[in-house]
Amino acid sequence: MTKKAFYSGYLIFLLALIMVYFIVPHEYGIYALIGVTILFSIYQFSLLLKKRTREN
Repeated sequence: MTKKAFYSGYLIFLLALIMVYFIVPHEYGIYALIGVTILFSIYQFSLLLKKRTREN
């Protein structure tokens, strides 16, 4: 389950990056990219914590 969520998270991250590149104006693109990256890192961190609690 966690591996599937891990790979689907990367797929959603790549789709979000593509959407930001084409939809957001280039003046604000860096802020949107940073926001998407921070949200993705929070998601990955929560998956890591979930995996660790299952192992214990």
